[in-house]
Amino acid sequence: MLRIVHTQLSSVLGPVRLDDCDDGLPHLTAHRGATGNPKADAHDGYSDKAKQPCYVPRTMASMGLPLVAGYIDLRETDRVKLSAAQGKIAGFKNAGIVSVISFTAADVAAPTVASAVLATDLTITGTNLDSLAPNESIVTITGTGAKTLTKTQILAVGGASFSNTSIVIKAASIPGVAIATSSVRVKADLQNSAIVAVS
Repeated sequence: MLRIVHTQLSSVLGPVRLDDCDDGLPHLTAHRGATGNPKADAHDGYSDKAKQPCYVPRTMASMGLPLVAGYIDLRETDRVKLSAAQGKIAGFKNAGIVSVISFTAADVAAPTVASAVLATDLTITGTNLDSLAPNESIVTITGTGAKTLTKTQILAVGGASFSNTSIVIKAASIPGVAIATSSVRVKADLQNSAIVAVS
């Protein structure tokens, strides 16, 4: 998969149009024949029909995330690979208008929290805790000392750390959090983990 991210240059105020890689859109799987999508040929630019445009939004405001840079995820079809190598994606990337991130489905799998251990600092262990840019992971503490912290806020305190398998939140960031009466949930790649009690 390729993630195409809008770099939000001041000179580019709207979405970025990629019209040479339409069949890489996640919602479109092209099929031929009577049992397939009857509009597939038109979608793919056959029969003298224009290809379906593909727009990279400037922000993710449509998903309630106006501060997150806009992006789309594309399957790496032959057409998308060609665009990334020498077509519209390559051109916009070289101009600094978009950035391109290669990833697999495992990179954006739902997070899991195995433990949340309080020993002055709070250490959360699990899998897939970090988000693929431009999304940002969020730790939500419920119960005693309830608080919500982004990855950026966590790392702003010296000694804190954040990786795909471990998060260390310094005590200064979480006053009031207590064993048994506080719980933790991690949101990564727009997906929530299960809630785990602090121990």
